[in-house]
Amino acid sequence: MANGGTERQASLSSDKLLAILECVAESRVPMRLQDIAEKSSMSQPTVLRYLRTLQNANYVYQEEQTLRYGLTWKLCGLTENRDSHLGLRNIAGSFVSYLANTLQLGVCLVVGKENESIYLDCIDPVQAPHTPLQHIGKLAPLHTTASGKILLSTYTPIQLNNYIEGIGLKKYTDHTIIQPQQLMDELEKVRQQGYAIDDEECEPGLRCVSFPLYSYTGRVCAAISVFGPSDEMQDEDVLDTVFAELRSASQKISARLGYQKED
Repeated sequence: MANGGTERQASLSSDKLLAILECVAESRVPMRLQDIAEKSSMSQPTVLRYLRTLQNANYVYQEEQTLRYGLTWKLCGLTENRDSHLGLRNIAGSFVSYLANTLQLGVCLVVGKENESIYLDCIDPVQAPHTPLQHIGKLAPLHTTASGKILLSTYTPIQLNNYIEGIGLKKYTDHTIIQPQQLMDELEKVRQQGYAIDDEECEPGLRCVSFPLYSYTGRVCAAISVFGPSDEMQDEDVLDTVFAELRSASQKISARLGYQKED
């Protein structure tokens, strides 16, 4: 009888856990605790207990400002499905807006596509020397941008050699890296320091700093960047603030993508 009671209790607990996961998964936006409790027909303390368990396992995140709950990408490791609200742009969008408003600089979210980078989201800087190339949906060469260097830094030697031979290191400004060995040295520097810089290498007058975003696989899946006028982005106080805010945002987004850094 005791074993039967334990099994029934475990089954009930599993049912509740799955019901909460399904409830959050069905919503296109993060949910309030009270809404999850109401929709799943459970008390708020019960739901909160399960949500904390899911948070500890990194399947659920909680927004700092709204306290709403949403699913991380870690669940994709079980389903291999990244559709609907699990989209990278949806998860990172609030951070892109926050960085742009806080820093008063441009911010972009970038992923790789067939040896190029594509802008999923972008907010132009308040003060730009001209209309920047970064636009949502636009492709850009990897070797000229900070975000592109982040993506290139994950390439194997064979992949990088194929990129150099197939795409070529086209010159866009006087600062563009066009020598293969110089690019290899730059990418090793990116790996060591954990971020990349574009110093007017893509567009004259614009400087950019980029940090990697990691998914539940432990691999780099995208990059988030802050860019602005070169003279402003050379200021040490500005750069200190940019690095601190951008590093923090990249870590939080990665956590929402299900990434858990190894100790």
